[in-house]
Amino acid sequence: MASKNHNPSIARKIARQIKRGESPEGLIPLAQSINDPYYHSLSLASISSSINGKKSQKIFELALKESNKVTQAWRKLELLGEISKSLKTVSDTNQRKRRFEEVLLLSLKEKEEQIKDFFVKYSKNYPDELLGTLLSHTLELKQYPFESSKAIIRIWIKRKPIDQLVSRLSDIKGDLRARLLGYLHFQLDKARIQTNPTALSLALQSQNSEDILRYLVRICSSSSDLVEVASVSSTSPSIMLALTARADRKGFSNEANKFASNAKQLIESLQSSDKKEKLLYKLKVTTDRLQGADSSKLSKTIPELSEVVKSGKHTLGLLNTYGGKWNHPHFKAIHKAANLCSAFDLDLALIGFPKVESEKLMNEVKKEMRLPNEGYLSSLFSNQRVRFFDKDVDESWAGSKVATTANPDANKLELPDGRLCMIVGLGPKGLPKSFLKASNYHFELTGSNIAFETGTAMGSIAGHLHLM
Repeated sequence: MASKNHNPSIARKIARQIKRGESPEGLIPLAQSINDPYYHSLSLASISSSINGKKSQKIFELALKESNKVTQAWRKLELLGEISKSLKTVSDTNQRKRRFEEVLLLSLKEKEEQIKDFFVKYSKNYPDELLGTLLSHTLELKQYPFESSKAIIRIWIKRKPIDQLVSRLSDIKGDLRARLLGYLHFQLDKARIQTNPTALSLALQSQNSEDILRYLVRICSSSSDLVEVASVSSTSPSIMLALTARADRKGFSNEANKFASNAKQLIESLQSSDKKEKLLYKLKVTTDRLQGADSSKLSKTIPELSEVVKSGKHTLGLLNTYGGKWNHPHFKAIHKAANLCSAFDLDLALIGFPKVESEKLMNEVKKEMRLPNEGYLSSLFSNQRVRFFDKDVDESWAGSKVATTANPDANKLELPDGRLCMIVGLGPKGLPKSFLKASNYHFELTGSNIAFETGTAMGSIAGHLHLM
C-alpha cells in the first residue's frame, strides 16, 4: 500500500501516464495501491473517463463509492469538483451526461454552504445542456440561492442563448427574481450584450422593496439605467439619494444633480420626524460630495495622515484571483491593505494584479474610495514599501512566503524565523490550490478552520503579524 505522503504523487503519475497515451486499464493496480480515498477515487475517475463501455462505468461507480469515504465535507466537494473536470474527456455523450448528474446528486447531499461552493467553483465543468439543471438546483437552495445562481448566470451568458436564461429568471417568484435579473443585466452590460427588453426593465416590473431597489441602483452602469430605476422610485427619498450617489460615482453629473433635487423635494415634503432628520443629513452629505466634485468652494478640513515608519517588519501580501481589468473590489482591497500596513508597520506585496503605474493606482484608489487626502497608499509608495509581483513574491524583499488558508496542510504549519510575508487571496475562492501546494508554509488564523472574507482576514492577519 502507498504511504500517505505518496498518495498525491501516485495520483499525479496516473494522470500523466493517461495523458501520454498509456493503457488506462493497466494503471488500475497502481490506483488500487492508493490508501487515501480522495486520491484513490480521483485516480479511478480519471481512468474510467479514458476508456469506454461497461468496464468504464463499473470503474466510475467504484470511484464514487470511494468518494463517500472522504469524511471532511469541504474535501469531498473538492474531490467531486475534480471528478467533474475529468468527465470532460468521456467520449460517450449519454454516459458523460449521466455521470455529471451522479456527481451533482452527491454534492447536493452536503450542507448548503458546501453546495454553494461547489456550484461557484465547479459549474464551469458542466456541459451546456446541464446548465438549466444546475440553475434549477441553485434556485431551490434555502440559504444561498443568489450566490449559487450567479455562478450559473456568468457561465450561461458565455455559452448559451440569453433569451432562454431571461425566460427562466422571469418565472422566479419573490425578491430573488429581481435580484437575479439585475445581476444578469450587470453581467450583460460587462459583456456588451444587448437585450430588448433589458433584464433591468424586467426586474423593475415587480413590486420591489426598497432593499431590492437599492441593489438595482448598485448594478446600474449607464445614465439610462439610473433614469429607469428613478421612474419607478419617484416617491422614495432614500432611493433618490442612492441614485444620486451612483450617478456621481459613474460620472453622470447632470443626472446626479437632478436626482439630488428630487430627493430634496421629497424629504422637505415629509412631516418632522427622526427619519426626516436622518434623510436631511444624508442629503447634505450627498450634496456636499457633488459640490466637492464640481468646485473648490467646499470648506472642509482635510484630515492629516499619520506618519508611517520607513520600513515594515513583515509583509502583507494580496494575491489577485479576479479575472479581467481593474475594478472597484481591487481598489477597495488595496485601500484597506494600505491602511492596515500603515497601522501595523507592514510592507505591502501586490501579486497578480493588472499592470498599472503606481501614480495612476494611487489616483484611482483616491477617486474610488472618495478620500479627502492622498491616502496611506501614497505614504507606503513614497517609502518604497509597496511592490508589484507577477505570480510570486521575491522572498529576499518580502520575507518567507506563508500562504494563509482555512484548510492548511498540517505538515506546513510550523513557521520559519525572521521576516514573513503572509499572503491573502483576493476573490471568492481564496488562494489557488496550485499556490497553496507551491508554498512551504501555511497559516490558519482561527485554530478552527473557519474561513473569513478578504477584508476580515487581512485585518486579523495584519494584527497577528504586528505582534510577532
